[in-house]
Amino acid sequence: MKHTVITALFTAALLSLNINIAEAKTKSPEVDVVQPQSQHQSINININTASVQELVLLNGIGESKAQAIIDYRTSHGQFDSINDLVKVKGIGTKLVEKNKGVITL
Repeated sequence: MKHTVITALFTAALLSLNINIAEAKTKSPEVDVVQPQSQHQSINININTASVQELVLLNGIGESKAQAIIDYRTSHGQFDSINDLVKVKGIGTKLVEKNKGVITL
């Protein structure tokens, strides 16, 4: 009789454990969803004063193009127009058009 009670308790414990394991496998983990921030989230970049770190925030501008903008600005003076950016080697009209909303003088 004692053996039967122990076996019954052991079986009940195992069944309970299996149910808990099954529940753990079916629960999806909690994940924090982070919404990406828009690149054009009210930023303005003055091309006459911006640093490399600021210029790389522009769409399509990496460190080398940012440095080219600064080098051009240093040797030719300030930009009179946003469209003057096309005078910088590697900067085309499409790139200027993509960024017109955030570029200032």
